[in-house]
Amino acid sequence: MAYDAEFDQTRLDQLAQQHLGGTNISGRILFFGDPGENRLDLATWQLDNDEDYEAIKGSDFKLHMMELLDTLQTYRAQHSQPNASQGVVHVDGQALSIEWLPKAQVEALRGS
Repeated sequence: MAYDAEFDQTRLDQLAQQHLGGTNISGRILFFGDPGENRLDLATWQLDNDEDYEAIKGSDFKLHMMELLDTLQTYRAQHSQPNASQGVVHVDGQALSIEWLPKAQVEALRGS
């Protein structure tokens, strides 16, 4: 089966539609995986303010996002795509987007 370049965004759009309707959160989620297994190891949530954390607290959004990141890492690794172990999810209101980045770049974002 060929790699579907729209797979990531389609799944993110579904998740946003399911959980982010009526919210206006913004920020990013930095994530890292074990490069040997390409499974989610760590995610750092950097939302813009405390209200954004409160907006998702008590919802299943965080749990479903973590599960989705694990799935996306596995899918990307199965198709030998670059940077399959780490990246950043941008949260902008009711929209989500993902960037797959080299580990050093994601680590630099953690410090900023």
